[in-house]
Amino acid sequence: MSPSLLLLLCAAVFVFCVRILRWTVPFALVLTALVGGVVGTAGFPFRHLVEGAFGYLNLILALFAGAWFGQAARHAGLTEGFAHGLLRVCHGRPVAVLAVVGALLFAAGMSCGVAGVAVLTIGAFAAPALARIGLQAHEAAAFIAVEATCGMIAPPVNVPAMMIADGVNMPFLNFDRALLVLSLPVALFAVAWFAVRARRPEAVMQPGAVAPWRIVHGLSPLALVLGFWLVLRLFPQHVYDPGVPIVLVLGGLVALPALGRVGARGSAHDTFAGVPLYLAAVLVGVGMLVQIMTLTGMRGWVVMQAMASEAPWLQLLVVSLPLIGGVLTSAGTSNVLGVPFAFAFIDQDMIINVAALSSIAAIAEFMPPTAVGAALSGYVVGEANLWKILRASVWPVALLFALSMMLLVFARPLARFLTGT
Repeated sequence: MSPSLLLLLCAAVFVFCVRILRWTVPFALVLTALVGGVVGTAGFPFRHLVEGAFGYLNLILALFAGAWFGQAARHAGLTEGFAHGLLRVCHGRPVAVLAVVGALLFAAGMSCGVAGVAVLTIGAFAAPALARIGLQAHEAAAFIAVEATCGMIAPPVNVPAMMIADGVNMPFLNFDRALLVLSLPVALFAVAWFAVRARRPEAVMQPGAVAPWRIVHGLSPLALVLGFWLVLRLFPQHVYDPGVPIVLVLGGLVALPALGRVGARGSAHDTFAGVPLYLAAVLVGVGMLVQIMTLTGMRGWVVMQAMASEAPWLQLLVVSLPLIGGVLTSAGTSNVLGVPFAFAFIDQDMIINVAALSSIAAIAEFMPPTAVGAALSGYVVGEANLWKILRASVWPVALLFALSMMLLVFARPLARFLTGT
């Protein structure tokens, strides 16, 4: 079967499983990969299915480690201590609270390069503070997801951009200006946008009284994790990087003395159940599907079709990145579609191309059915309605998409300012 027909078959199988059989996305992805592998190879590609299942193992480990970090801090009461301390320092002013929380989320995203990890770590501390300045749960979740995604896009670590750069065989260098132009304006806009929506009666914003030691204890996990990441990025040649999962697990151990047996059991249950487990299963399915697409030639066919397209149709096809990213996640979209689109714009500055495409792929954090960033934000604030979170984040995400498209369309005149070429 030709790669184009096989791609249509896989799409039909996925839609049938999700819409008709009402299966969950992970099961639908696994069956789609299985059908594509069997039909595309006329055999059973067991080895490739297993390899693909472990393709995003590092992200899965970081996901569970981030969930452990946040849940251990929450069950130990450290997040409440942090919220009280932040409100006291900011005198309950919504703009100040949002600015500090946004800066922490942005910094975490910059350091680890994965929006979901930033959401699980800083988002757990941010949720009580955002609730106290009057943001509703879905608004708080939207703010957390937007800031974490902007941090993921920002330098020095942008995992989608790194994947695309690796696929086109270019070094990940000189991306700082382009990525900051894409991420920083959206992060600042989100602070202003949600500050307007946080105006509530003054009684809601009272910080209340809490013991000073609890405030200090609440700051200690964040100080440990963010401090280490800061030192690592400043002195990468002299500091050993044990990996994001180990750093987060060690940070979560700070909360152990205050957990107790009941708290430890509750944090472990919340870490390895519910949304984190579901999204880990999604990443397993995505890895299997990407591996099968590469094996059967579907991915190569997509590359050729993208490279054969011309303007203005090429720019219109870019819209498919976040839409397909709703199934493949931002990492899978960068891997499968980001590379061919970067080649398609090869007559422009490649640094701007990769930066803009990684930013568009990152919008998949808000695209159902996976919507990893938005779903994890709802998990940390206790908001189960994903659609309410997505509606609250529409305008910041629209600004991010507009900036990304502007960089792609005007890449040539902007190259001298953003890359010096």
